[in-house]
Amino acid sequence: MLFPISCRQAIHDILRPARLFCAVLLVTLLAFNQLTNPAHGQTAQSPTTLRLSGELESQINITPFIASFVDTSREMGLTNIRALPDSSFTHTDAIPSFGYTNDIIWHLVDFEVEADLTKNHLLEIQPTYLNFIDVFLYRDEAPEPFWRTNLGDNVPTSLRDFNGGTHVTALPLLSSGKYRIYIRVESNSTNFIQAKLWPTKELISSLTVRNLATNVFFGLIVTLGIAYFTLGLIARDAVVVIYGIWVVTVGAVVAIVNGLALSELQPETPWLNDFLLGESNVISHAATAFLWLYIAGIKPRHPWLFKAGCAYVVLILFFTVGSTNGLYTVFGSYIVPSHSLFMASMCLFLVARLFEDVRNWLIWSYLIVLAFPTTSAIALQLAHSGIIAVTPMRLAMHQFTLLFHIIGMGILMAVRLSHMDKERLSISQQAEETTNLVEEQRKLISMLSHEFRTPLAVIQRSAEMLMLRLKDHAGDVQERLIRIQLQARKLARLVDIFLSKDGIENQEFSLARELVLLNDFMEDFVAHTSREGAEIKLTCHDTETFEAYIDETLIGLAITNLIETSRRFAHGEPIHIELYRHTSWLVEIAIPCQGKELDDDEIRLIGDALFRRDMEAKSLRSALGLHISQRIVDAHGGSIKLRDRGIHGIELCLLLPCEETTVER
Repeated sequence: MLFPISCRQAIHDILRPARLFCAVLLVTLLAFNQLTNPAHGQTAQSPTTLRLSGELESQINITPFIASFVDTSREMGLTNIRALPDSSFTHTDAIPSFGYTNDIIWHLVDFEVEADLTKNHLLEIQPTYLNFIDVFLYRDEAPEPFWRTNLGDNVPTSLRDFNGGTHVTALPLLSSGKYRIYIRVESNSTNFIQAKLWPTKELISSLTVRNLATNVFFGLIVTLGIAYFTLGLIARDAVVVIYGIWVVTVGAVVAIVNGLALSELQPETPWLNDFLLGESNVISHAATAFLWLYIAGIKPRHPWLFKAGCAYVVLILFFTVGSTNGLYTVFGSYIVPSHSLFMASMCLFLVARLFEDVRNWLIWSYLIVLAFPTTSAIALQLAHSGIIAVTPMRLAMHQFTLLFHIIGMGILMAVRLSHMDKERLSISQQAEETTNLVEEQRKLISMLSHEFRTPLAVIQRSAEMLMLRLKDHAGDVQERLIRIQLQARKLARLVDIFLSKDGIENQEFSLARELVLLNDFMEDFVAHTSREGAEIKLTCHDTETFEAYIDETLIGLAITNLIETSRRFAHGEPIHIELYRHTSWLVEIAIPCQGKELDDDEIRLIGDALFRRDMEAKSLRSALGLHISQRIVDAHGGSIKLRDRGIHGIELCLLLPCEETTVER
């Protein structure tokens, strides 16, 4: 089948972003395939035995010598573990990692001391957020351990061997021989392990540097986050406020992972470190998701996708109730990987926006500041989830890219706040100019009001004098003079309403109501409004006994405006008004509106003037009278309806509250 050129072009336009998406996704998958190794791709071989030839002069990383076993039953004791063959323990070239799991992980390290050690060496186990770390040291094939200790962030400070930001214990003095260490680990967070042997002085020096760096980093990033948060509140910008919260929480996560809470708070409450780390991590994930929705510009382009993203943010925040229990394991197992996919999708959206507007410097800035940190963040999240292998580079890279991101986003946020400040200054200047214009308008209207009243008073007095002098002349002269007086009084009344200070400042009309019979009112109105070439005809249908409490001048003006709208399309033909009994408490004044020029656009303008408060400029120019009529009728408790009469045009229907009376007047 052959498609028209326009259809083929449309299909091409639709498929082009899809091809781009597939290409980027393929490149991403290939990159991850090259950069990652399976987290559990371990071989069932015995680890190489660690040999200590003498006193340590520097730290020894014993992580490569660790073999691991996963107790999925969570019921195996030390005796059961020792009874297992060595082949049950698996070894990996990467850091032993098992993702977020409730399983108990057992590790073993075989080492040989070739000469007696005269100094106690220190064993450091990381990460700091492992809940329980039980260490058992065996010599040769002894049935019982000759030394054991308990570590972990759920151990109160008073029961820890050494106070500080990491898990450290001192091994006993060791004589020459073969040894085996069993390490039992239980945690509701991501479960991997790193272990090092340290000489005392070297570890003290290392911890001093690490603690100094952590405290300086945490102090700077918290200060920066509070500054963003405060500036966002002052500027009333939710995005800056949420970014400030994100900066504080992500800084807290990094600092707590590096042992800040353990070293500074020294908690006796077992779950405190878990609580601070878990809450900060969950909130930082939620803030990241919301900020990505804004940065990628999802809301104006895909409102339904934005709502789905907000629901995802709410789902993340739900896990704040489970940061110290097994619910946090669920968060890490499912939300953390999905968050990686979410961030990768947002990066693709940002790339798609760049293709739409390749010269947009802001999108380029976002890509530079976000792409590199996001890549390392995704790698870290996938490693923590157990999807890819944990390596020292993946653990350390995120902190450096985070600093790069903080500096870059700091510059962008400064530009954003500066731009907002300029916008607010511009709005303030416009508001000041508007206020000045309003004051000038008031002065002008006050002047016009005075200038109108003077000639009106002269016209009224002159009409009265002429009536006195010409009282013996024909009735048509007297009738015209009476009409002049009546119209002058109406005009004076309208000047008082529309060209007064109260009329400008108050949107409500000051009504001078009187109780009138509607038939009499309409007959008088038609008699004084109808003229040659602009005739008005009136038909009343069973409304002889209806009366209304109205301001005759203003209602007359409202009806006149409706009639003038109809007259624009009548081309000199008489306007036939009909007065109906609508309900027992409403009467309807129906004014037909038809003609060749009455098309859909004209009907839309009439409808805008009647029913919209914010009229367009074209409606304002051509149908301001209708807008005023609607306001007048609203003030009387009535309404104006626009009725479609098909091929006969439309009908402008004015509904007024009324009462039926049996009293003759």
